[in-house]
Amino acid sequence: MEADYAIIYNPVAGKPEQTEKDIEYAKKCLDDLNISYKLFKTEFAGHAISLANQLAKEGYRVIGAGGDGTCNEVFHGVISSNSGALCGFIPMGSGNDIPAAIGITPDIKRACEIIAENHTSKSDIGFAKTDEGVERYFLGIGSQGFDAEVARRSNENKEKNYNAIILKTLFSWKSREIRVTMDNDTYEGMANLAAVGNGGAYGGGMYVCQKAKVDDGLFDISVVDIGKFKLLLQFKRMYNASLLPHPNISEYQSKKVRIEMKNPEDEPYNCQVDGEVLGPLPVTYESIKDGYEFIRPKIDEVAEAFKEKYGRYFYICEH
Repeated sequence: MEADYAIIYNPVAGKPEQTEKDIEYAKKCLDDLNISYKLFKTEFAGHAISLANQLAKEGYRVIGAGGDGTCNEVFHGVISSNSGALCGFIPMGSGNDIPAAIGITPDIKRACEIIAENHTSKSDIGFAKTDEGVERYFLGIGSQGFDAEVARRSNENKEKNYNAIILKTLFSWKSREIRVTMDNDTYEGMANLAAVGNGGAYGGGMYVCQKAKVDDGLFDISVVDIGKFKLLLQFKRMYNASLLPHPNISEYQSKKVRIEMKNPEDEPYNCQVDGEVLGPLPVTYESIKDGYEFIRPKIDEVAEAFKEKYGRYFYICEH
């Protein structure tokens, strides 16, 4: 092993010519910082999981360079390796919510500096398992319903106009009844979506679980039952983290969460974690306190950048 770090990236993610520019810039930053690394590119969907798994076992510190899809695959692969290898991220996507969950801003040069600074600490992680046996670790949000359908369409759609996909999904959307079973609470009723937050945001900084903290061993759960066109009016409030409290959003905290359709004859909602669609409900989520050690900044630089822009932290609900 002639390098300390393995950098995994997807050459065809997003706009390939931009990815190529970004990876060249990242290489220059890493070289300027005298970081010893080897570059690995993925060749097919899911390849980053097996690559990260193998490289972690070989003793590398493994870095996911790319969007949330690549970052989730990389850290799922690292954790599943049971090697204890350190994991980190260089955000190069349109959303970058996974690096944001552990305080990394979408700035390639800064992300490389964080690697060089070599500060590490543990973060809570989520673990999702569907009744069909699909398993996935996640850092951000697990959700089902409207937003999982948006994620599914976005993943299948090469044209990545997220807002256009949201609008198309909304027009054909019909809400259904779900049951959410938590440690001390149960929700039964209509819901457009139910979000289980380890981190606070998804969809490129939309704060739907804005009070979620990655160091409290609990999920923050938001069950949303807002009329579909009224939901559109809430998007600005998600981006500036002023959505909660909301009269049509039920908020809970729990370590374990199970979500299923209330009526078995209803077509089940899909569930997704970190933008990766796992399949239909039912699904069980578990929060793992201090679940993994990441290369990250000493302070939450995402929270500080948000405060600089809006004059408050995103997890403070005082409006």
